[in-house]
Amino acid sequence: MLDKTSKQILNYLYNCSDYTFHANHGYPEQFTQADFLAAIDFLEENGYVSTTRGRYRSLISATLTHKGSHQKEFNSIALKRYLLDKWIDLLALIISVLAFVGAYRHEISAILRLVMQALIK
Repeated sequence: MLDKTSKQILNYLYNCSDYTFHANHGYPEQFTQADFLAAIDFLEENGYVSTTRGRYRSLISATLTHKGSHQKEFNSIALKRYLLDKWIDLLALIISVLAFVGAYRHEISAILRLVMQALIK
């Protein structure tokens, strides 16, 4: 998952010409240089951007990859995969809750009556 800063930087890069940030044009004003560079490193590690670096790993440019330029689609696909993997867990949870309510329906009914009486008084 991406944090707020990473999403903002992806959006910033998406609006750059050729989806590319060039360090010689200066860093965006809305981010500190440290936050920007840390987020670029994170995005690079996760495949959202590719970078060109100079001496001592200094950033020269950062370009969105296919994954970075279509981030919302990739997130949607990941969510669908997660739900497909977890549908049996959700079904088991629903069955368990229904069984619990069925097994303790008399006790639950008595508690609800007591609560209603207390609220009416």
